[in-house]
Amino acid sequence: MAPKMASHLLPCPVVFISTAHENHRDIMVATAMFVSEKEPLLAVSLAKGKRTIQLIEKSGVFTLITVSEEQTSLYKQLAGFSGKELDKFAALSIATLPARPSKALIPEGSAAWFDCKLVAKQELDDYVVIIARITDHKDFGKPPLIWQTDRLYSLKPV
Repeated sequence: MAPKMASHLLPCPVVFISTAHENHRDIMVATAMFVSEKEPLLAVSLAKGKRTIQLIEKSGVFTLITVSEEQTSLYKQLAGFSGKELDKFAALSIATLPARPSKALIPEGSAAWFDCKLVAKQELDDYVVIIARITDHKDFGKPPLIWQTDRLYSLKPV
């Protein structure tokens, strides 16, 4: 069966964007890719009007989380979750790693995390494209999930 859209042929990492500002926090599924290896920059695409974007604009920072195979269920829950004002961490009882001062929460079982600082943003149709600089990161050594043609795959060495 042919993909619905040409963009579905391009594999992409499955990521969460976790944000926090003052007493508010959010997490959502997003699309991301690296822009530069030499200078660690990422591009993230988010639908307009999401709570996550508002928190990123206020704080100037976010944490990008690479989803692991063991988080497939959480990915599906978050992908289908709507509720702009709800705390998704509480509503979905998301277990997290110990909180880091002034940083967004990271779900347990993640493949990796990347703390990011907003560098630029551009509104484009119904999306906001964010360019961010990686300021810190940690790899947990777990195979990440990849999305292509409406399916999830686990990335493992060949």
